[in-house]
Amino acid sequence: MNRIQRNVIASAAYLIAIILFAFFFGHPLWSWATWNESRGTFDFGFVKITTRPPFPSDAKSILVGLILPIVLAASGRIVSSGRE
Repeated sequence: MNRIQRNVIASAAYLIAIILFAFFFGHPLWSWATWNESRGTFDFGFVKITTRPPFPSDAKSILVGLILPIVLAASGRIVSSGRE
């Protein structure tokens, strides 16, 4: 495999890793972090009902949004630094 082919494979792995991170972890984290308490809470005096989205800590978010992108980026780095 020559250098150009290795760079294409590494770039594809990086791109897929960025997309997976953005869709499965980045977007839910952003919506959790930018939640506005004054607009997203119903306060009845004795009880508060909140509409805050959950923190992205479920198995799908962690595996597909964090671990798989790290593995893809590392494998892309390994492929791009391979021997001729």
